[in-house]
Amino acid sequence: MELAERWDRELDGVPGEVSIQLRTADGVPVAGLRPAAPHYAASTMKLAVLVAALTGGCFGPDTELHVHDTFPSALGGTFTIRQADDQDDATWRRLGAMVPAPALLERMIADSGNLATNLVLERLGLDPVRAVHPGVTVNRLIGDQAAEAAGITNTVTAAGLSGLLAALAAGALLPRAATDAALAVLAGQRHRRMIPAGLPPHVWSASKGGWTGAVNHDVALVRPGGAPAYVLAVCTSTGLDADAERLIARLSAVTWAHWTAAA
Repeated sequence: MELAERWDRELDGVPGEVSIQLRTADGVPVAGLRPAAPHYAASTMKLAVLVAALTGGCFGPDTELHVHDTFPSALGGTFTIRQADDQDDATWRRLGAMVPAPALLERMIADSGNLATNLVLERLGLDPVRAVHPGVTVNRLIGDQAAEAAGITNTVTAAGLSGLLAALAAGALLPRAATDAALAVLAGQRHRRMIPAGLPPHVWSASKGGWTGAVNHDVALVRPGGAPAYVLAVCTSTGLDADAERLIARLSAVTWAHWTAAA
């Protein structure tokens, strides 16, 4: 049975839009299901922020950022981000203090920290992040509710997320040391309920997910050991919340079984 057919079996009766893209680790598309469909990005856009932050060495080991919770809105004026919407309490505990940029990058990815992300994005500006990959569009900071209500949003596609991570893994975006640093941060991911949950124990993966309840997405570089590495991206706009996480884990398991059997 073809992999796309296996995916379709898992998706039988699932509402909304689901997009999948499987690539070799060097970026060659292998299989896809509506990979170009746009989805609200949630926290997957933080992958592009990480790459932009490491490009050109603009965030060195000695760079520090002042931790604050009020940011410029895409509509003009300012907005204040809410701690209740964040998963990263460590950065909030440093409110008013200076924090090393490498620590913020790690919390942005491993903890999916929203405050950490906005601090990095504010320093970078949106343009360098937009330039990272055309399949990841970032038009506002996190928590900018007025901009969101006005239709200013951040979007991704499964093709874009998988293409971005594959390009990063192949060393096409950053120098080797920065590539290794980025993959190490992604491999330290603490939110592992989606693609990593569908892998056998102890299989190495580097991933970045995003979720809001309405959407659940994940993209991961997987190194099976006995088979070539691959990149899988799954975007779900289903409103299924935790059930969508379990769906992505099943799609990951199906992909793993197909990929390793063919090796």
